[in-house]
Amino acid sequence: MNRLTMTLAVALLAGCAGGFERDAPEPALYVLTAPRVEATAMVRLPSDLIVLRPALAPALATERMATRWPGNRIDYYADARWSGDAGLVVQAALVESLRSTGNYQSVEADPGRFRPTHVLGVEVSRLEADYTNGAVPVARVVMTATVARHPDRRSLSTWTVSAERQAADNTLTAVTAALDEAFRSAALEIVTGTTGAIGTDLRSQP
Repeated sequence: MNRLTMTLAVALLAGCAGGFERDAPEPALYVLTAPRVEATAMVRLPSDLIVLRPALAPALATERMATRWPGNRIDYYADARWSGDAGLVVQAALVESLRSTGNYQSVEADPGRFRPTHVLGVEVSRLEADYTNGAVPVARVVMTATVARHPDRRSLSTWTVSAERQAADNTLTAVTAALDEAFRSAALEIVTGTTGAIGTDLRSQP
């Protein structure tokens, strides 16, 4: 093969690859719904709260949506993504939910914007569609929350929440709906537990 023939072959391959990329559909983007809590359900707290960026299990620290298979094998949906890094998506939903309570002076994700009185840290160990028991997955969410004082970071309370929802069928619409519902259930426990821990701490202070 002479140099001209090789050049043409490389150009054709590059064109084909570019065509494949253009023809491939963009993955659908998803967010998590922040659970709403009625402000009348709790009291106003003289607290400024920071929600730290959650720590995620290694397989979850990505924009890709995780699936679990027999043998603890982790995979990802090819045509679905979170709207950003999964940790940021979880953080945004928690901030929105805590703000919606109306129980805080402020709730922020950026610790540099003001001087907080309390800090919420969250670890996400499961946020996945679990196929280990069949062709229709179960959405599973497991998170551990820790509330601490700021700036000494003295821990006030740590607890783990979990939720699961059976998807209606094995479609992205059904699976993402189940994930969202499971997340809302677990996040609601974090929101109410956080407010309870901070309220107890404030009442104990002189």
